[in-house]
Amino acid sequence: MPAVPGIHRDLNQAREINRVNLDIDLTGLVLPERVEIAEMSEDGRSAAFVLEPLERGFGHTLGNSVRRVLLSSLQGSAVWAFRIDGVVHEHQTISSVVEDVHQIIQNLKSLVVSLDDDVAEAILSIRASKRGPVTAKQIRAPGSVTIHDPGHHILTLEDDREINIELRVNKGRGFVLADQQKVPSDAPVDLVCIDAIYNPVLRANFTVEETRVEQRTDFDRLTIHVETDGSVDPDGAIRYAVELVRRHLEYMLYFAQGGPPREEESDRLPVPEKLAELFRTSVEDLTELSVRSRNSLQRKSIKTLGDLISQTEAEMLNIEHFGKKSLSEIYEILDQHGLRFGIRTEEDKDGKLFFLKQEAATRAGE
Repeated sequence: MPAVPGIHRDLNQAREINRVNLDIDLTGLVLPERVEIAEMSEDGRSAAFVLEPLERGFGHTLGNSVRRVLLSSLQGSAVWAFRIDGVVHEHQTISSVVEDVHQIIQNLKSLVVSLDDDVAEAILSIRASKRGPVTAKQIRAPGSVTIHDPGHHILTLEDDREINIELRVNKGRGFVLADQQKVPSDAPVDLVCIDAIYNPVLRANFTVEETRVEQRTDFDRLTIHVETDGSVDPDGAIRYAVELVRRHLEYMLYFAQGGPPREEESDRLPVPEKLAELFRTSVEDLTELSVRSRNSLQRKSIKTLGDLISQTEAEMLNIEHFGKKSLSEIYEILDQHGLRFGIRTEEDKDGKLFFLKQEAATRAGE
């Protein structure tokens, strides 16, 4: 099952907040003994989680807190804007398209898409020319983007005609109205913003029932039901929600100190393992590059994809026998993986990769 992106997980692995150690007397309290996934749907999108026994009242306290966070605060990805040939606003129709723009917007709002942990936004495209339905299967996307339902309907062409669509996808939380989207100053004038549904949880409910412990029958059994859109699994969603609740409760340990200890600034950010493996890809394995381009890179001691992205465009063009055609080949490869030039990394003695300070600051801000 796919994992849920952590809350600045990479930073928190490198620097943990010092916690207050409290000696809590649990004498007389009953703690849960059953903590399990009681049910799981065949498609892995919905599940029921059981926690018991709990002291009376704890079922509603925990269930309500986790449910509210599940429905409002999880991070996800969504289409926040689009462009279609000839469309300048949402109140119009499109020649040879069955659906009007409002209907297309509803289809885009329900498109389930996710971005890799280290990617904050992406631009997708659709190009269609044949009569019939246009589905998510026809979306062209970088390797850092996952379309979870290729059969999802976008629109229907009535005639054989070409139509070009550009989709803007980013990460966010909860629900963001179209007029609240942050539009870049250089955005094209025909970019249409839409309401974005980022939350990957479709439904979340809980029930509290009585359960027995020895002779007492007034303990709580908490059952939480979670259904997601498929971009995350229910277990990952509930773990993320619980961690968010825990992080906020943790601040309440520091009233006497006037707040928690400040985190020390780090000038390095760990590169996620999946991305580190990609950076170690040999230039020889980049079959999209011509033999001439690969030879030019090796003569310059550029042996891996990580070496390649650490260069600037100007540095690349200064390589002997390396021209704009070769640069175009590399740009296609970088676009496939959501990468760019100028990403600086370093490797420690244990072989772990880290973004350098400037890059770390950029990534942390994402």
